[in-house]
Amino acid sequence: MKLHFAYNIDKDVENFIKGTNATNSKKPTKFQISFSEKYGENFETEKVKAFIGEQDKISGFDANKEIVAVEARWKIAEPIFIERVEKLFGISYPAPIITVYLTHNERCTYNIEQNYFFVRIGSEFSNNTIMHELLHFYTWHTFGKKLLDEGLSKLAYNDIKESLTELLNLEFSDLMNGKRDEGYLQHQDMRAEIQKIWPVHKNISELIQKLLLANKMLK
Repeated sequence: MKLHFAYNIDKDVENFIKGTNATNSKKPTKFQISFSEKYGENFETEKVKAFIGEQDKISGFDANKEIVAVEARWKIAEPIFIERVEKLFGISYPAPIITVYLTHNERCTYNIEQNYFFVRIGSEFSNNTIMHELLHFYTWHTFGKKLLDEGLSKLAYNDIKESLTELLNLEFSDLMNGKRDEGYLQHQDMRAEIQKIWPVHKNISELIQKLLLANKMLK
């Protein structure tokens, strides 16, 4: 599996609009606040596209330059991360290419079915975002459908997959550039459970089962 880095303004708009209805955080991003100050709370595609164009003129955004920078950072971590994460989950990722789109918004969404996600323009911690999103992708392909078929609700699955990014702190800290993956406030208790459970056996399937039982998530 390889990552392809790109910028597409239509995808940038998609990420922004989708991010205004995020499940895990309702707090507006800085980019959303700036947009709303000028255009209000009506997140129409053409208005968002116009706003992005205005911001690009101010910042002198160079998509190619940004892509080169993000890709160069990732190439350092890529071979270590991929080998480690595939050993962790016990699978090879089923798609040959995942597209990483750059976005102006601080909130980054993803689409596992179509194999793409977003990384914020100008972030010095782009590798952290990439690893966070890829952990979601690997979690889905290894456990997601099975858990939902077994009766786990979509909301409960969301709690599991977000909490599992605590594994970045436990198994990938050397690739995190000194910045922890903190997660959302509502998942801190489950992340604390992972910190206690994981070191004992370091088995992700067993970890998930223990989390499901401890939090009474299965019907």
